[in-house]
Amino acid sequence: MNSPWYIGDPSPSKDESLVYAHGTIMVISWMLLASTGILFARYGRHLRISGRRKLLGDTIWFQLHRFILCMVTVATLLGFFLILIKEKGQWVSVAKDGGHIFAHSVLGAIIVCCALLQAWLALFRCNTDSSFRQIFNWLHRSMGYLAFFLSIPTIFLIVTESKVLPMQQDGLIAILSLWSAWIVIVVILFEIVEYRDRLNSKMGIYRVAQNELMDQTTSLRRKMDHNDGANIRSLNEVKLFLFLLHIIVAISLTIPLVVIIWRQN
Repeated sequence: MNSPWYIGDPSPSKDESLVYAHGTIMVISWMLLASTGILFARYGRHLRISGRRKLLGDTIWFQLHRFILCMVTVATLLGFFLILIKEKGQWVSVAKDGGHIFAHSVLGAIIVCCALLQAWLALFRCNTDSSFRQIFNWLHRSMGYLAFFLSIPTIFLIVTESKVLPMQQDGLIAILSLWSAWIVIVVILFEIVEYRDRLNSKMGIYRVAQNELMDQTTSLRRKMDHNDGANIRSLNEVKLFLFLLHIIVAISLTIPLVVIIWRQN
């Protein structure tokens, strides 16, 4: 096999830096950055940091989501161009490179297209009161989820190809398996917190209605408001903890994966 993908081929003069750089950029982009940006958009809309909901004139979740996902788009394009340069502009084939690598390239191309479309949609995002806003939200959310969930099998396909990453393959598979499991776990944890948040919101609406119908004392109202505020702060702290925990776990799994990639050959 003479394909640039087969970095395990014995060739003294072979420089695989572009292949390693491609893998490194894509792993960091989709395991660390993309997952964090998507979680902020999904679960961080009411997030407060030091009692503040806004950062530089806009909500914290939106600023973080936009900044992180912009980095993902740029990094994804960079990683795509690196492997394109390595392949000298030629697309891989099943006959030459094998089914895993061909499937990896197809899924990767879909992810790149989704990233570009996301950037285009963001540039032409309609106003919140526009009649097309629901269409934008649906497209934006669908393509984001599609790209992220495709990134997991895309990485799996390449690490399970022994001719591409021949060294410490069991470690690579173990890391990705832990990563996949963690994504499921952190989403479940966030959903539980969101459920509690929705319950508190409903209780708050019910209490407001009660206040309007009943002649309650000022002290009782203050006590209820204090309890509501304490619950909101508690849930906010739990969310901050989960975001921090996710970033730590993502970094902890990304670093050894990158190290193994660069230790091939």
